[in-house]
Amino acid sequence: MSTIVCAISGQAAQEPVFSPKTKHVYEKGLIEKQIETTGKCPVTKEELTKDDLVSIKGNTAIRPRPATAASIPGMLTLLQSEWDALMSETFELKSQLDTGRKQLSHALYQHDAACRVIARLIRERDMVKAQNQKLQEELSSAPLSGAIREDADTGITPEILQKMKELADSLSKTRKQKHFPDLNPLTELKKFKCVGTHPIHKSTEPGILCVDVHKTEQHRVVTGGVDTQVVLFDSEKGGLVQKLTGHAKKVTSVCLHPTKDVVVSGSSDASAKVWTCTGPEWTAAYTCAHTVRKHQAEVTEISIHPLGDYFLTTALDKSWAMHDLHVGRCVKHLRGLETSYPCMKWHPDGMILAAGTQGHAVDVWDIKEQKVVATLTGHQGSVEALSFSGNGYYLATGSKDGTVKLWDLRKPLNIQTLQLESPVNTVAFDTTGQYLSVGAEVVQIYNFASKSSLTEAVTLKDHGDAVMGVCFSQHARSLATVSMDRTLKIFRA
Repeated sequence: MSTIVCAISGQAAQEPVFSPKTKHVYEKGLIEKQIETTGKCPVTKEELTKDDLVSIKGNTAIRPRPATAASIPGMLTLLQSEWDALMSETFELKSQLDTGRKQLSHALYQHDAACRVIARLIRERDMVKAQNQKLQEELSSAPLSGAIREDADTGITPEILQKMKELADSLSKTRKQKHFPDLNPLTELKKFKCVGTHPIHKSTEPGILCVDVHKTEQHRVVTGGVDTQVVLFDSEKGGLVQKLTGHAKKVTSVCLHPTKDVVVSGSSDASAKVWTCTGPEWTAAYTCAHTVRKHQAEVTEISIHPLGDYFLTTALDKSWAMHDLHVGRCVKHLRGLETSYPCMKWHPDGMILAAGTQGHAVDVWDIKEQKVVATLTGHQGSVEALSFSGNGYYLATGSKDGTVKLWDLRKPLNIQTLQLESPVNTVAFDTTGQYLSVGAEVVQIYNFASKSSLTEAVTLKDHGDAVMGVCFSQHARSLATVSMDRTLKIFRA
């Protein structure tokens, strides 16, 4: 394209415009200033407006050749200027490249140093872990002096025993009651059906191992699972209240305090935890108030004393312990027993303990003397579950051999035996001792009308896997069950 020259400046126009009225080409900026000032064309003196101007399209990528480029000296000057600009730009690029190389070299050095530090820390961590594991093995294999050894604990003082004795005397006057007008009648119990199925634990680690229902508020339920979580659940609203995390391994036992917003849990990580509510309502947030680490193996059972001030733990390290619920301090720890206890519970009066052994028997402990005062034999497998009747006269035990036995503790004598087709995982009386629920492959509820009468009332086959925990609500109005199928189920008429 030939150079278009402005009629006013005589120079090549950067933004050329054309006026059909004057037949001239102008630089757009110059002619617009003239129009704003005089309103006339400075060349022809004719009246002119901005609407009379027409833009001329050109190649904006190629600037018009200046007048100085019309001669050889002018072209040399242009080439010199372009060369100087090129050299200046090249110098800037080289400077930036050198700076970038230095920064990259420094970053690589820092990365290499960080990798070396991380590798050293990992080695030190592994060494500490190995030393810790070795120390734990040495402690666990250390010989015990005597058959039973008591740790340096506060001990069951005469004051504690006196409070337990007073409570037992007051309870023994009321627990002989034979008529319960508020108890759910047998006709209603036979109508039990599943009214709620709740998969409240993780699906990646399926299985719920234990359950407890509040003694007076039947909608308050707590469960413990293979996923290491303790779950608080409102069965009335069908909603999750809170998940309590802190255990490192599966939760094997849970208990709701009968009068306080407190949960106690035991785990395979050899610890027990006391969880307390931080708000006025039981649905408020819970925090771990105490962690008990008296045992060296899986804690198998948690049981709260009728006083409400103490709780019991037993573990597979052949020991059991009694703890102060308020401060988390161990009161009594007996070690070096002849066998481990898969289950252990307080008597309703709180003066004796019953413990199922791996040696096929049931040991009855006197809390005052801290010794076994009776041994109930008859099972052919490890005793995995037990439950006292509300009046304190009878004890139900379940074993891996598939049998459920009823014992009269006043004799003591085995009065009835049930033979199931699969191992028994859990047994539970209701608060009155009228009904007995048994969890194995299915849930079976029996009517315990008398010593010689134990009849099956209803069989619940809703779970898809082994039933691990059962618990009646107050007056047997409902039943909560948990299973390895990861569900909590609520049954009522």
